[in-house]
This record gives sequence, C-alpha cells and structure tokens, in this order.
Amino acid sequence: MIWNRMLQREVASRTEELRQHQLQLIQADKMTSLGILVSGVAHEINNPCSLLLLNLPVLRDAYHDAREVLEEHYQSHGDFELGGLEYSRMRDEIPLMLDEMLEGTQRIKRIVGDLKDFARQGDAELNESLDLNQVVRTAIRLVDNSIRSATGRFEVDYGSELPAVRGNGQRIEQVVINLILNACQALQSTEQGIFLHTRFHPETGRVLLEVRDQGCGIDAESMSRLTDPFFTTRRECGGTGLGLSVSAGIVREHGGSLDFESTPGQGTRVTLALPALAEGEADAVLSAPGMAG
Repeated sequence: MIWNRMLQREVASRTEELRQHQLQLIQADKMTSLGILVSGVAHEINNPCSLLLLNLPVLRDAYHDAREVLEEHYQSHGDFELGGLEYSRMRDEIPLMLDEMLEGTQRIKRIVGDLKDFARQGDAELNESLDLNQVVRTAIRLVDNSIRSATGRFEVDYGSELPAVRGNGQRIEQVVINLILNACQALQSTEQGIFLHTRFHPETGRVLLEVRDQGCGIDAESMSRLTDPFFTTRRECGGTGLGLSVSAGIVREHGGSLDFESTPGQGTRVTLALPALAEGEADAVLSAPGMAG
C-alpha cells in the first residue's frame, strides 16, 4: 500500500510537470505566431505612416504660405467657404488639424516601433561584456528630458566594482529606458521621486538594478498582467502595452529576471537581475573577435 501511494504521488507529480511543459510549449508557439503576425502588420502600417510624415509638414507649410493670399481675399470680399465651412472659422482650425494629424502619425510611428521591437525578440546576439553601470548612465542621458519633466528628485546610487554581465548592450539599455520612463509616467507630481540603485548579489551571482518610484502604484489585478503583450493601464495616454512585454522578453533572453513590487498610492519597485560573468568568462568575451566591451 505504501508503494502504491508513492507510485501514485510520483505519477501525479510527473503528470503535472508534463502539463506545465505542454502549457509552456503552447504559449511559446502562440508568442512565435504573434511575433510573425505583428511583424507583418508593422511593415504594412509603416509605409503609409512614412508617407504621412513626409507630406503633412509640406501641407502645413503650403497652408502657411497661402494664408496671406487668403487673408487678403477675406478682407477684400468678405467671408467665403473653404472646405465646406466659413474661412473665418477654418483659418484657425486648419493649422490645428494639421498639427493634430502630424502628432497622431508620430504616435502611430512610435506604436509601430514598439511592434517591431516585440517581433524582433530573440534576434539579437548576446555576446558583449557589459558594465551595467555604464548601460544605466547611457540610458539616463537618453531620457534626461523626460526625467526633468517628471521629477525634481532623481537619485542614482551606482554600486562599486560590479562584475560584468554577458549580453547585448543596446537591448539592456532599451529595458532600462523603459523602466525609467514607466517610473516617470507613474509620478503624480514633480515632488515625488525616482531612485535607481545598482549592486551585486554574491549569493545569487547576479548583478541588480533597482528602479523605485513614489508614484501611483499598481493594483494587484494589474500586477499579474504587467508583462502580458498589449496590456496597459495607460491606453488613453498613448500606451501600447508592449514596453514591459518586450523588456521581459529581452531579460529572459539574457537569463535574467524582472521582479515587481507595488502598493497602490505608495509607488513601485522593479528589480532587474542579470547573471554575472565570472572573471575568466568576461576576459574570454572581451578577447573574442568582433566583441564589444
């Protein structure tokens, strides 16, 4: 009887493992198919979007040049129809329409960029020996304007003598930028702060970046879906729901992890963990042909 119970437990355990593996394979297949679909959609949207970005500024300039002639006609002959409405109304509306159209097209371009990043997951070579502190410094420089607009309290504590990590510097930089921008968007006033901290965790052999904000926080239901493709709590503000999904994919490629802690109304803490290279491994990566340090 004892043997039967042990056998039943073992069968149940193995069955659960097989089920989990099957679910992982199904999810991986879904993500691959989604990536192919997204890549095609992004390509199809990109061409007309580029045409709009090229032509709208020309139309805006053309209207600006024609404005003097239209005004002279208006002063000499009174109001007239332009596009089915009175010129006296349209003369102020047309520049606003063109600006809104250009802004909307630029937003489409940003969304297409996010889609292309999502579809490109897994394509990068992870062969650089990276200094995480340097990656963070570069990312901060690139989003400096967004940081200054969001907060008057931005503090960075760089850990000393961090071991290198293996990966793709541009992709990890993309993750750091996304985490910083998310923190900026979570703030509700410039008095709230953002705090970055890098360090090495010797027990796990991982190099860590912690990004903490004092913003609005995230509710429990949303926390479980943060890295789902196309999930966002900021759809009305232009969010695509791809930033954290792409970031999570990049971190997985690097053998790392993204962990989230949040309390609504009190802020959010995100910890990026990447496996450190042993000293010999770092030297090997740096000495290999074509590798960047």
